[in-house]
Formats: sequence, C-alpha cells, structure tokens
Amino acid sequence: MNYLRHLLGTGLLLAAAGTGYAQGVVPTPTPDMATVVFYRPPMLAQAATNFTVRANGAELCRLSNKRYFVVKLKPGETSFTSVAGGLNLPDQDKFDLTLEPGKVYYVQGDVKTRLMTVKMVFTEVTESTYKKKNAELKPDNCGQEAAPASGK
Repeated sequence: MNYLRHLLGTGLLLAAAGTGYAQGVVPTPTPDMATVVFYRPPMLAQAATNFTVRANGAELCRLSNKRYFVVKLKPGETSFTSVAGGLNLPDQDKFDLTLEPGKVYYVQGDVKTRLMTVKMVFTEVTESTYKKKNAELKPDNCGQEAAPASGK
C-alpha cells in the first residue's frame, strides 16, 4: 500500500513539473533602439521552406522552421514583409509596426498555403505567448546583430 502511495505521489509531482515550460531567450531592450523578435513556430507544412524577412525593404534574415532571430531597429514606422526562399520577388503583404525605443516586440510568422502560393503571415504576440513557444526554438543563423533598416 505504501508503495502505491509513493508511486502515485511521484506521478503527481512529475505531472505538476511537466506543466511548466522551459524558457528560451528573452532579449534585453536597449534605450535608444527597438528590439524585434521574429519567430516561426514548429509546423509540418512547408517546414523546408525558409522566408526572407525584410524591414522597409532591407533584408533582415531568412527565417526557418522552429527558429527565431532578434534584431535591433531604429524607432519609427516600419513595414515588415517576407518572401518564400531567396527569391527576389516583390513583397506584397505588409505588416506595419510603429517601433518605440526601449521596447521589445514579438512577431510570430505563420506559413499559409493557398493554391499555388506560399506566404508568411506576421502577427504581433505578447511576451507570455512567445515564452510559451520559445522553448522549442533555436536561433537562426542570420549572422548579424543589428539591421540597417530604419524607420520611415
């Protein structure tokens, strides 16, 4: 009987521990720049396709499945766009943010497929939403700390 209680108690303790989530990188804001975290949650559809993410036309990074990147940008009105792969196609869908210095923004990129087109749709999310999803994410290899893009 004691064995059964011990087993049940251990199982409940492990279940309670499993309800939390591991926390990945949460960037520290800088006083004169805006910090933007782009991430792409795990998705089976189009997992092999990466997307070139741009701010005001300047390339920031190529975002892959289950990856994130952090970029520091000048404050101001900023238009973010994306295109599948490294294709040099005109950007069509814009995601606009007014960036403020000292703030951190979290942007989730979801892949949407329609007939013959594949695109990434950006959504601004809260820090708590990002924290719930970032344990599975790895940094993308953008090779840059700050992007040359500036607000309009």
